[in-house]
Amino acid sequence: MASALVLAPVVLIIVWLGGWWTTALIAIAVVIGIYEIQRILRAGGYHPRLPLAIGLGVAFVAAAVGQPRTSVNLTGAVVALGAMASLIYEISRKDRTGALDAWATSLGSAIYAGAMLSHFVLLRADPSPTLSGGPLSSFNIETGAAWIYATFAVTWASDTGAYFAGRAFGKHKMAPLLSPKKTWEGFVGGTIASIAAGIGIVALLGMPLTLVQAIILGVIGAGGGTLGDLAESLLKRQAGVKDSGNLIPGHGGLLDRVDSLLFTAPLVYYLLAAWL
Repeated sequence: MASALVLAPVVLIIVWLGGWWTTALIAIAVVIGIYEIQRILRAGGYHPRLPLAIGLGVAFVAAAVGQPRTSVNLTGAVVALGAMASLIYEISRKDRTGALDAWATSLGSAIYAGAMLSHFVLLRADPSPTLSGGPLSSFNIETGAAWIYATFAVTWASDTGAYFAGRAFGKHKMAPLLSPKKTWEGFVGGTIASIAAGIGIVALLGMPLTLVQAIILGVIGAGGGTLGDLAESLLKRQAGVKDSGNLIPGHGGLLDRVDSLLFTAPLVYYLLAAWL
């Protein structure tokens, strides 16, 4: 708990600073995330290429930096060129045993951590003026930072609400083979908490969203966050591991803390792109 209390304010400050501070933070998270997902894959008997996946993961972040400045679909280019480059690498090897395994898991781990987390860079790059009109407008929070704070708020509120609602009312298992403690009652509680957080963060920051849009943002946070958590649970169950790593004392690895955000960040980004 202490480590989380220390890390959270640091992350919030770096997001507020924006620019290369945020980009560097996301790039570091991508590298750690790829290392952890490949740790899980190796425990399951797979053989991904770590340097190749890290290179592709960082390329996703770099593409996100350039995305708002060009009409070219840089993320799509990274996927296509990454698939080609990784196949060429396997072709060039004399020993091609396990080539399909290595190619698929290397590319998959780069997409899972790199492509997903790079959407935070896209969210932060919003060029809209600094927000005004909300109670927290005196902090000069830029619109891009506000989108990330909103993503954090609805996701974390969903996790917290689901935990307490599940403990108090949980009876019907959601996915007993993947996450035995998750219940439908917990999901409902998490959704209510996430909607409340969505409405609250929009009002506090003076974000340009209607009440209905704030509610939808909350639903996305709950649904996407739950699916992100279940996705990592699937990977860990398949590999027979409990945690993705031990980076954060008492909390496991980085992926154990951000698995929900891996799904909510892309969903929030594309939702906002459709609205604004």
